[in-house]
Amino acid sequence: MTEADARTRGLPLLLALSAGLVLADSSVVTLALPAILREFDAGVGEVAWVLIAFNLALALAALPCARLARGRSAFVVASVAFAAASLACAAAPSLEVLIAARAVQGIVGAAVVAAALALLLRALPRRRAIGLWAAAGVLGAALGPAAGGVLTEAFSWQAMFALQAPVALLGVLGARRGAVLLATGATATSGPQEAGGPRVAPLAALLLVSAALAAALFLLVVMLIEGWRRSPGEAALIVTAMPLAALLAGRVARDARSLGPALPGCVLLAGGLAALGLLPDTGAGWTIAPQLAIGAGLGLALGALIGVTVAAGGDGAVARPAAWTIAARHAGIVAGLLVLTPIFQADLDAAREPAERAGLARVLDAPIDLKAKIALARALDREITGAADQQLPDLAAAFAAAPLPAGERADAARLRAELEAELDGAATSAFRRSFLVAALLALLAAGVVAVAVALARGAAANAVAIAAAAAAATLLVGAHVALGGTGYGPTAVADPCAARERAAGVDRTQLVLLATLDGGACRLRLAREDLLLTLISRRNPAGVSDAELGDALGDGIDRAQREGALPGFAAAVLRLALRTGGPTALIGRLLDG
Repeated sequence: MTEADARTRGLPLLLALSAGLVLADSSVVTLALPAILREFDAGVGEVAWVLIAFNLALALAALPCARLARGRSAFVVASVAFAAASLACAAAPSLEVLIAARAVQGIVGAAVVAAALALLLRALPRRRAIGLWAAAGVLGAALGPAAGGVLTEAFSWQAMFALQAPVALLGVLGARRGAVLLATGATATSGPQEAGGPRVAPLAALLLVSAALAAALFLLVVMLIEGWRRSPGEAALIVTAMPLAALLAGRVARDARSLGPALPGCVLLAGGLAALGLLPDTGAGWTIAPQLAIGAGLGLALGALIGVTVAAGGDGAVARPAAWTIAARHAGIVAGLLVLTPIFQADLDAAREPAERAGLARVLDAPIDLKAKIALARALDREITGAADQQLPDLAAAFAAAPLPAGERADAARLRAELEAELDGAATSAFRRSFLVAALLALLAAGVVAVAVALARGAAANAVAIAAAAAAATLLVGAHVALGGTGYGPTAVADPCAARERAAGVDRTQLVLLATLDGGACRLRLAREDLLLTLISRRNPAGVSDAELGDALGDGIDRAQREGALPGFAAAVLRLALRTGGPTALIGRLLDG
């Protein structure tokens, strides 16, 4: 082996690493978004622009950079600029600065990807160069969230960006050391540009698949961390199932020379996304099978769609079709985020009230001291009203603020676990429509691929592979539906007008309060929990007037007396307190026993 060979043997891998780093950056920040959200006190919709800005800039810059960034000098300059932009992201003092730095990352990242492909085509035979470049993109997108989560958990979200800089500079070092090879290698990018425009069908399918990919990564990660309260490190471990499946399936697609693998890939992707939208429970194990289907689908679909589109150029015309794949892929991610994020935000807002009522119902029925129970209800109300839009309340803060007697800590711990289960149900149901819409996008991509295969001369779809993918997707979705995935969510609160079995382990004073709340809520046609909020907080969810509230609580006292929870003399005392002091005096009497 010559000295030049020894110096340049790893050059193709370093070039692929540079391209993979940039394409991984489209998703590497996903697991860090909750930490960024909390640090800058922003909403999910605002923080989503940390992803959108990068992908939008990369999509818009892909074609111009394909024409301009072809040589070693362009690669070196773009890589250094990408490293600088990464450091700017790490040092960003505000969300606005971070978003701007991410946009710069996207622009110079497009130049890195384009120049890396041009240099790979000089260093390797054409097919190997294209295959390595495409594989780096698929693997980078799949591994990005897990890598970002590990770095965020071990260090911080800033460290995730800071560590990108030295990785980007590794490619610069490789390009400088490989100057001899790059100067004397085959110049595959120097031939004439291909005639005609881009291949519309594969690019349209690639855009739709990438839009679905936004759900598979962004929504799943937000659900794990913000919805299920998993740490970034735990979430990173959970989502590794997806890149592993994508890596294995991508090898099959890269060996193919047609759109054939893309069709079963889109079907598997749709099935996995639909299964995530129909989770019967909140355990991380429920996400593994859908992730495997999504990963396999992404590996097959992305590998085939990118490979076919890039290979469409002539012997020297690769830059433009490759740029079109980058533009379509990242425009799809942007479209997916812009379409799915508002759906998720609206559904999470809608899920908050049922979860709040279900949680308060559990608090009311819990076998703990009445004063502690009311204090806990007030603390929960403060956390709920103080939580930012599209965020769930902090249960730990509420329990820490409530004065719970030492002897009731075990009951309080069980209550907290029940409340966390209610929040899990609310969060899971809030993601349902978004995942199902993403599954529809994947099915649309499958339709585009099917039409393209049918119209292509001499092309034939692999019926066995399509049937196997359809069967696997159907089985996965059917199992989730059969196990209750269509109805999982917060527990419905009971009708206050209906007779109910009172909670065991509570004293007579609490039985009086529960019966009074039921009677008053029945008259007002409210949930018992909404009436409680009206009594203990400054909120008035139903807009009830003081006169209406007084009459309703009078009915509640009558109900408590009928149920035997309230003796006649005590009932008279409470009615007097209600007439003279209003609802506040009534609650005070009950708290005094």
